[in-house]
Amino acid sequence: MTKDLECIYCDTAFSIEACANFTVICPCCKRSMYLECEYGYGPVTPCRIYLGSEIAGVIESQNTDYHLNINHRKIRLVKTYLDAIKEAEEIVKKRLHIVRPCKDLQILTKGGSLCFYGDWFGRPYDNCHKIVRTHYDGEILEMQFDQSERLLVYNPEGITSTPQELRIEKASKLKWLYIPYGVRTTKYHTITYTLEDGTLFKETAHGKESLSLDGASAAVYIG
Repeated sequence: MTKDLECIYCDTAFSIEACANFTVICPCCKRSMYLECEYGYGPVTPCRIYLGSEIAGVIESQNTDYHLNINHRKIRLVKTYLDAIKEAEEIVKKRLHIVRPCKDLQILTKGGSLCFYGDWFGRPYDNCHKIVRTHYDGEILEMQFDQSERLLVYNPEGITSTPQELRIEKASKLKWLYIPYGVRTTKYHTITYTLEDGTLFKETAHGKESLSLDGASAAVYIG
């Protein structure tokens, strides 16, 4: 059985042969883009590591010993269970010369209401989205929130972060991934903002529209 995937970072689409446990590295942008496993229901190994549609390695285990099988060569893993998957994926990336160092932008803001280019997500100050994790690789700033929401900020500029609020003055693109309130699904809904020749566009599942661009509004405001 095949599974169709699309990278949330660069929108590259491809298919893989699905199995119980697998993790996927995008063949285009080389970012870790997807993980599916039986965590909480069964063993997490064997676990395939895909680079696009190709299998780059397989994580296997015996009792408490975990190892990564690459081209019939076994590499012993230090970590176990879900941590072993992450460790093995990093080994595969290094062998493929994929290096994306994490940079610290000193994001102090814990969370708040969200506003993108003056366009509020929900009613202003009516909800609070708490930031639980941030990651910046020099191109994309990714923020993960307590309700599994994710915000991708491409090429951020002019970042001001205090405990009360976060402002990012400019970005080439924004992608907000969320699960609607009250909907029982694990599939993200996506809102994308892009600047094209000075015009701001907002794209959702309902289509694409142009918005008026207020020069005083930050690309991202959280507070």
